[in-house]
Amino acid sequence: MVYVKKSPIAGDGLFAKRNLPDDTVVSFYNGIRLTHQQVDSRDWSLNDYTISLDSETVIDVPSSFSKLASYCASLGHKANHSFDAGCEYDLFDHPRFGMIKSIRTMRKIDCDEELTVEYGYDQHGLGRNDADAPPWYKSQLQNVAAAAGK
Repeated sequence: MVYVKKSPIAGDGLFAKRNLPDDTVVSFYNGIRLTHQQVDSRDWSLNDYTISLDSETVIDVPSSFSKLASYCASLGHKANHSFDAGCEYDLFDHPRFGMIKSIRTMRKIDCDEELTVEYGYDQHGLGRNDADAPPWYKSQLQNVAAAAGK
C-alpha cells in the first residue's frame, strides 16, 4: 500500500503505491514506549521519531533504528509533516503491537503521492508563538501564520 523513498519535503517520505480511498489506514507507527517526562527531559534532536500515544506514553523510534535497514516493522515514522496534510494520525489496536498510532487518509490519495500528516506540536493552534516544537516546525508555523495574515 505504501513505500519509502527520498522526499522533496525532507529526508525519506512515505508514498502511495496505488490510488487510496478516503478513510483508509495506510501505515502504522510503532517503537519503544517512553513516558512524556523521559521525552520532555531530553534534547529535541533525540525526538525526531517520537509520537504521543496517550497522556502517559510516547512511542519512540530511536535514531539508530530510523533507517529501513535497521527497522521496518512499521513505517509511520517515515511520514513527513505538512500543514495541508492528506492523512492524520489515529489510534489503532494492532493484533501484534497492541495500542499504537496509525496513519489514515483524510481524502483520496493518488498513486505515488507523498503521504503527509500534521505533526500537531502546537495542538493545531496555528499562530501560537510558544509551540513546544523543534525549530524547523516553529519556522513553518510562522510562515503559515504570516500567509494567513495572523
